[in-house]
Amino acid sequence: MAKFTKILVPLDGSKNSMRGLDRAIEIANASNAEITGYYVFHLPFAAGIKYTKKMKDDAQDRAVKAIGPAMRKCENSGAKFKYQTGGGGNTGELISKFAQKGKYDMIVIGARGLSGVKEKFLGSVSNHVMHESKVPVLVVK
Repeated sequence: MAKFTKILVPLDGSKNSMRGLDRAIEIANASNAEITGYYVFHLPFAAGIKYTKKMKDDAQDRAVKAIGPAMRKCENSGAKFKYQTGGGGNTGELISKFAQKGKYDMIVIGARGLSGVKEKFLGSVSNHVMHESKVPVLVVK
């Protein structure tokens, strides 16, 4: 197995993103790598829309629900974990750019997440990441 030091795991709170995290934990523990959980905030599409306090609170609650269980799972397994958040655009594109900029060794992503858009075999985000990322991608079903 290749030696990894930095693994990026996009998290959205779905069962599939947690399956991706499970696989990343196996890889991280085998190579003493650090996992970064990455949560993308979904912002309104229309320009000029301002976030209300409720919108901000709801977005923060969704992030905590995605990151908290991942953090606990990593702690319980002995894997090193940290998290980052991002937002303001296409989720797949943000993940790919974040991974390249952060010089991650690999991205481990669930095949489908919480996106409302469905594709036949892969979710739209994982499909985008798999085809656009310059960092190796492991898609977990």
